[in-house]
Amino acid sequence: HGDDDQGDDDHGDDDHAHGDDAHVDDDHGDDDHAHGDDDGHDDHAHGDEDPHFWHDATRMAVAVEAIADALSEVEGIDAAALDARAAELADEYRALDAEIAEIVAVVAEEDRELLTNHDSLGYFADRHGFDVIGVVFTGGSTLSEPSAADIAELVEEIEIHGLRAIFAETTVGTDLAETLAAEVGRDVAVVTLFTGSLGPEGSGAETYPDMMRTNAELIAAALG
Repeated sequence: HGDDDQGDDDHGDDDHAHGDDAHVDDDHGDDDHAHGDDDGHDDHAHGDEDPHFWHDATRMAVAVEAIADALSEVEGIDAAALDARAAELADEYRALDAEIAEIVAVVAEEDRELLTNHDSLGYFADRHGFDVIGVVFTGGSTLSEPSAADIAELVEEIEIHGLRAIFAETTVGTDLAETLAAEVGRDVAVVTLFTGSLGPEGSGAETYPDMMRTNAELIAAALG
């Protein structure tokens, strides 16, 4: 099905940098998604790779095509029907990517900075021109609670960058994000995104495209 030509030119696998903050890894590439030396004892411990590629819809398009290619080799599979459905989904996801870009276009370039609960938005940031300047839970594990020094450093980053929001997640408690926001001493919103799972009925994140649109709209509303 060929490689997607939207995601590879400007957001290649080897240059997914997220700034110089000590809480952020420098690369989200496919070969070395380093997140520290976590023991992998909870669902959010990534080890050496960042699994959150679904936050780049163009990569999901490529994944759908690759999965269809692999499944078409299975005996008894209707390869033609499978390929047709994969092509349909891939087109939908590439259109979704363009829609997300339009949604976040309201965010000025200088405001495209994210501080997140958990290091899950690297692919989104790379695709749509954001920088992740810090994460509350370091090392890829949501069990690695930050120290007082870590919190102080994050507060400093928030002040330096003039951040207006901290992005939390439905799959991770917001207590630490809210504590961090309270430490700043001014209004800093805690905005909860759907990063690790779809949402229940009525959430606006019942399907993958809905989830991506809702996240983009929440980010745009907080930073735009």
